[in-house]
Amino acid sequence: MVTREKIKREIDRMPNDLLEKVHKYIGGLTPKKAKKKKFHTYKLNGQFDNMNVRERAYE
Repeated sequence: MVTREKIKREIDRMPNDLLEKVHKYIGGLTPKKAKKKKFHTYKLNGQFDNMNVRERAYE
C-alpha cells in the first residue's frame, strides 16, 4: 500500500515542469456534481397557501 508520506516524498523530488501536470491531473480527479433534475410544477393559484396540506392528506 502506498502511504501519503511516500507520495509526498516522490512529489518533492519531481521537477517543477512535471508538478504542473500532476496538479492538473489531481484537479481532474474531483467528481463532477450531479445535475439536479427539474420537476414539473403546477399552477394552483394559491389554493393551498393557508392550508395544512399534511393534515388534509391524512383525512
